[in-house]
Amino acid sequence: MSGSLSLERGLSVLKALKDSDEPLGVREIARRLELSAPAIQRLLNTLADHGYVEQAEDTRRYRIGHGVLVLAQHVLRKDRLIGIAEPELQTLASENSFNAFLGVRRNAVALYLLAIQSRSPVVIRSSPGETMALHSTALGKALLTGLSDESIGDVLGEAPLDKLTPRTVTDPGQLISQIQAARPIGYTTSLDENILGVISVGAPVRDATGKVIAAISVAYPRSVGPQLEIAEVGERVLAAALRISTGLGFAEGNAREEKDHLHVL
Repeated sequence: MSGSLSLERGLSVLKALKDSDEPLGVREIARRLELSAPAIQRLLNTLADHGYVEQAEDTRRYRIGHGVLVLAQHVLRKDRLIGIAEPELQTLASENSFNAFLGVRRNAVALYLLAIQSRSPVVIRSSPGETMALHSTALGKALLTGLSDESIGDVLGEAPLDKLTPRTVTDPGQLISQIQAARPIGYTTSLDENILGVISVGAPVRDATGKVIAAISVAYPRSVGPQLEIAEVGERVLAAALRISTGLGFAEGNAREEKDHLHVL
């Protein structure tokens, strides 16, 4: 077995364990990955030696090990984007009933990097490493604002998008129109489109070149809507995103250059 193939299969084992609600036995993992039990056992032995998987003493089944947590903590400590964004999200979460998030795009989905929960009785639970839809979340839409309309079409495809609530926009063309309208004001919204009863507002984060590399968002229950104007929330999120971008070396002129580039495309 080549090194790259072993690595790919080892990562598949970790993903299978991550996706499971309970520890898995060797034969169950082998069945899910369509590999032989001896091959899976060898991979598990290697992963266990490095602490990336561990066995439950009572059942001898496998689960994700604490070695993965060590890697995650290293990313949280060393990643510049996360370090700059976290205090901004903490501030947003402390205001009203906001749950605050940081995410990046990975192909056709968005990936949470940070999730700061509010003190509100209504908690919107998302954890770092989880993925979210681009088309139904404010954070996902904010990530798309940095792409040309043609590139957005390539990412989303031509087929109808998943309908997560009755208000989810499923037509790619309609979503692109939403993104076009959001670019001039700087922030995006999702009104009951991902979770019924939840409003979210997002804004892009840019690097020193002006490229959108991430996005932040806040989400809150519609029940607090009467006390919050969406435009006011949008300005708060946009200001926080700009401060994060500035911390990464971004200057306003770079945004104008990028907008001109998108217009040409």
